[in-house]
Amino acid sequence: MQIRCYRCGANLTLGKEEVAFALQALEESGGTHYDARCHRCRHTNKVPLEQLRRIAPAAAGKPEEPEKPEEPPQDPEGKNGS
Repeated sequence: MQIRCYRCGANLTLGKEEVAFALQALEESGGTHYDARCHRCRHTNKVPLEQLRRIAPAAAGKPEEPEKPEEPPQDPEGKNGS
């Protein structure tokens, strides 16, 4: 996730792990935003919870459905080919 510092304009990158951690921490504490600190000016940038949820919907507690394995085609005549 790419965001820009509101004070100095530096690009900030939040990795998938950091976004997942932020979502988990905010849901447990009931927070409304994540504080991302700028590496250049050390300003704290507020990232809204809704923005984090849009970026990582699977990490927000909505597990993805596993794919069903394909079933082998059935012989229409009932023969196994033996």
